[in-house]
Amino acid sequence: MKITLREDVHPDIDFYYYQQFKIYQEPYLVWDRETWKGVLSACKVYRIEVDEKVAGDVILEESRKGILSIVDFGLLPEYQGRGIGKEVLQKLKEMGKNLSAVTRKETLPFFLKSGFVLKKKMEDYYDLGADGYSIIFDGKRFEK
Repeated sequence: MKITLREDVHPDIDFYYYQQFKIYQEPYLVWDRETWKGVLSACKVYRIEVDEKVAGDVILEESRKGILSIVDFGLLPEYQGRGIGKEVLQKLKEMGKNLSAVTRKETLPFFLKSGFVLKKKMEDYYDLGADGYSIIFDGKRFEK
């Protein structure tokens, strides 16, 4: 299985808009077209490909402090649970040691096992009763 992160220099708003419906099961996680337009124009967009087929996306935003924030990280359901996300995170770590994200309760354990540490919990971040968790990659913990 060959996993590639391919930068999408001219991302199609409709492609990402419709892709999210296949990935996210909760309606509060779905962005409207205007949000996608803003995110895609302000961030670096990478398609996750498995054996040259689109398996998901990673969208990154770089801060002035050099921190790469994971704005979106989604895998299509048929690619989940196969170690692909772990390999993609490894590729992101190679891009820069300073990674951060906000994630949900459901995906928090995945990130914590991958070397991220919890910075703070943000109540009702996504929706009423759907908290967000601010995390940052702790490269020192995982240097070998």
